[in-house]
Amino acid sequence: MLGSKRTRLCAGYRAVIGITSRTGFLDPGYLPLALAVRIAGGRPQRLRAGAAEAPAFHGLILGGGTDIFPGLFRHRARKNYRYDHHRDAMEIALLRHAEDEHLPVLAICRGAQLLNVAHGGSLHISIEKAFAGVRYPRGRFRRALLRRLVRIRPESRLGRIVAKPRGFVNSLHRQAIDKVGAGLRVTARELNGVIQAVEHQDYDFRIGVQFHPELMLYRKAFRRLFASLVQAADKRRCGLV
Repeated sequence: MLGSKRTRLCAGYRAVIGITSRTGFLDPGYLPLALAVRIAGGRPQRLRAGAAEAPAFHGLILGGGTDIFPGLFRHRARKNYRYDHHRDAMEIALLRHAEDEHLPVLAICRGAQLLNVAHGGSLHISIEKAFAGVRYPRGRFRRALLRRLVRIRPESRLGRIVAKPRGFVNSLHRQAIDKVGAGLRVTARELNGVIQAVEHQDYDFRIGVQFHPELMLYRKAFRRLFASLVQAADKRRCGLV
């Protein structure tokens, strides 16, 4: 009886998915993430660093963007690079809140790196220097078209969602996960060893992917990834888990 009442109360509403973005008012990277959430049946809500107060949400996406400040993992900062310290602090605080409330989290590119750093891990500042044979074309457009083959652990949550042990993903990043943070495990790698996905073992939905699934929504596997996030958020919103 109680379950039926909860179902009726939840009907007609959509889970709010908070999507982090850079400090400032403009962030083109937010738009494809918002579209992905809407297609999945959720309601996107931008979480902007520097805003007076973060709105409530039922699920969290840590989006892509500028590099994380290396001081957070005891590495020397790059000269003449503008780090977004406000965003770093905001996302760590939001991640802690999501973990305290057991809200589902999907961390993408920079977000996956922040998920790792927040749990005590570190990053490779330059993939090309850390891995032999890794080369990237010049220009964002050419890099957006680049695809790399990854192997996914079939028993992982990501593996169950995409339902494939291997596949091609885009590759827009300059940095990558080095030392893996506490509680995280690697669930996907490129053939050369670059980490492409991690998951936290203590939570039902805490996935970090180095690639950008929102830019590959033409593939069912990545639409399922966002749909799974929204479904997990719906369960939390309705008190079913």
